[in-house]
Amino acid sequence: MINPILKSRDHLLVYGLFWLLLIIIHTMLLHWGQQIVWSLALIEAAIYGVGFASVGLSIWFIVRFTGLTDGSLWNALMSHLAAGALLIFLWLATSYFITGYLLGYDSSIRQASIVDLWWRIALGTIYYLLVALVYYLLIFYENYKEKQIREIEMQSTLKETELSMLKAQINPHFIFNSLNSISSLTLTRPEDAHEMIVKLSSFLRYTIGHSETELVSLRQEIETIQLYLEIEKLRFGKKLEVNFEGAESIPESAKLPNLILQPLIENAIKYGVYESTAASTISVQISYSDKHLQIEITNSIEDDAVAHKGKGIGLKNVRGRLQLIYESADLLQTHKEKSQYKVQLTIPQQDQ
Repeated sequence: MINPILKSRDHLLVYGLFWLLLIIIHTMLLHWGQQIVWSLALIEAAIYGVGFASVGLSIWFIVRFTGLTDGSLWNALMSHLAAGALLIFLWLATSYFITGYLLGYDSSIRQASIVDLWWRIALGTIYYLLVALVYYLLIFYENYKEKQIREIEMQSTLKETELSMLKAQINPHFIFNSLNSISSLTLTRPEDAHEMIVKLSSFLRYTIGHSETELVSLRQEIETIQLYLEIEKLRFGKKLEVNFEGAESIPESAKLPNLILQPLIENAIKYGVYESTAASTISVQISYSDKHLQIEITNSIEDDAVAHKGKGIGLKNVRGRLQLIYESADLLQTHKEKSQYKVQLTIPQQDQ
């Protein structure tokens, strides 16, 4: 695995600034603690700082391949003790030599005083711990990001699965009704039955071809609904009339979930046309305002009509899909009045 500091220019810049800060602190300690002039203190601090910054890049491999992140604390401690002792010794020996060569000090670590040597070892230990901590933080951060990504992917997969299940419940319900109608027409109107089979095939082919597209334009959705209505009009003839109003004024960028209107119009046909003894008109009013696509479906109901007892699959599935896609529970509203039943659908529009 590549060292994360070398993998990104931003990480390398932060690493450089981190060591610049440590060099400045080291310079001040040398000046005020050992009474070394600023220029010499800065050179010495830079030699030790740059030296450990270079050595620090190799600490990544120790951190990466020790078992701390896997819970093996003892293995990690022993690895860091052995590696830290070796790296600090090499760093001290090299820094003593370079400092002595450039500034005229004793150039051998063997000639250093005990106090100076232990002070340098303590400084190297602090440097080692800081660098190792930075690497561990980077590892934990990367693991946290990967965990978040996995959770998002799992939630997305679950969401797609739930949406597919909701969609899968709609088509069989519609196909079942259509097959019943075809069965009846084969006896009384065989030519209409044949035409209905052809149109049902076209509708199913269209819906299957667009099943992977969750959001579609209003024009595409209306085209799909028109295919569906051609099938229903074979069943009900002049008894069924559906009017779309306001679609021409809707922006081309407006989107809505694929096949979201079909169960709503089917519901209007079920409770309007089925129960009506006369011609029935379903009105679909479409408007756009405040980044929301508004659709209102209205069908008439007769006062003395006996309502069909259904399981409410259509409305329930529409609410479920809207909740999953837009994370809102109030996008579908229904209102039943004395002679009308209204369904109000609100589709939020994302900024294009």
